[in-house]
Amino acid sequence: MGYNEHCVAVHPSDFCVALTALDASVTALTKDQKEIKIPFKDFHKLPENTPWLDNNLPQDAVITKIEIPKNNFAQHSTYVKLRDRTSYAFALISVAAALDLNGKRIRQARLASGGVAHKPWRWFEVEKFLEGKRASEDVFEQASRLATKDLIPLTQNQYKIPMLQGAIVTALKDCLHP
Repeated sequence: MGYNEHCVAVHPSDFCVALTALDASVTALTKDQKEIKIPFKDFHKLPENTPWLDNNLPQDAVITKIEIPKNNFAQHSTYVKLRDRTSYAFALISVAAALDLNGKRIRQARLASGGVAHKPWRWFEVEKFLEGKRASEDVFEQASRLATKDLIPLTQNQYKIPMLQGAIVTALKDCLHP
């Protein structure tokens, strides 16, 4: 998602995917000592016409803080990473998932992926779909299909769609078993 003819690279970080899912923000200090705050979902950028710039941090700024807002996700969260080998490999697909549950009912959901775009990808439409639903494998499978319904993979990446669907279902199911 979000690629162009100049850049088809996917974001390699695991940590950034989790920060994106948890609504983190980055605070930075510019060279003229101005403090700025960037929501983590907006920190990384798509390649557009400047594929050599992968984030929205001003030039010469220094990150001074990363904050994760208080939330109710600690007990029901997980990270799933699918990769070619078990050591030091970038994700083919990764999913950070977190649920705020009231019994089996989903109050809030957070879902982000790595290995699918030039930046960690947040699944806002899927999160909204999950809210208020009863947590079940059927609902999670519907969510995974919603996430992938409009994806157009590159010619050699079609395998990533069922892989992503499976990782989303696995991550959401894992959230139910703290």
